Amino acid sequence: MATLLHEADWVESTLNRLAQEILKDPSPGKSKVLVGLRTRGAILADRLGKIIEESGQGLPIGYIDATMYRDDLHTGAGLKPIQPSEINFDLNDRTVILVDDVVCTGRTIRAAIGALFDYGRPAAIRLCCMLDRGERELPIQPDFVGENIQVQKGGFVRLKLKDTDPQGDAVYLVGPGEEEPK
Repeated sequence: MATLLHEADWVESTLNRLAQEILKDPSPGKSKVLVGLRTRGAILADRLGKIIEESGQGLPIGYIDATMYRDDLHTGAGLKPIQPSEINFDLNDRTVILVDDVVCTGRTIRAAIGALFDYGRPAAIRLCCMLDRGERELPIQPDFVGENIQVQKGGFVRLKLKDTDPQGDAVYLVGPGEEEPK
């Protein structure tokens, strides 16, 4: 059985902390924008955007699906229904805060960066993720991170969100051979 690591209060307080870190970041370019990686990264971008807006500084929010930019398409790995990317603002000379739920090897983030360049040339791209489980295969590192988590080989960490999951906001550590919370 999966181990519950964090409940809703941790998710909420971590999103609040990350929003404050994003606001304080002295980024290059004319302004910042949030771009959430489909699916959970998009939800997190919306939630971060709401917190930032409540502080009096709204940021444009967009969404990107990097499926077609993956380097493992030929293997069928990571294939899921493609969702529309929605970036309805200019990325040129702006700092893009790319938001995702969990970063591991860096390959999904590399794909997302490739997709972003189809929309313009940002001044900078910063990575925000709730959970960093390490195990990089590419030189990609989050700028804003909720927590670093060690995962046993063959296991994974899962962020559940009240917007899509019956468990509500929670973080689970799933060991090798264990079932994911349903």
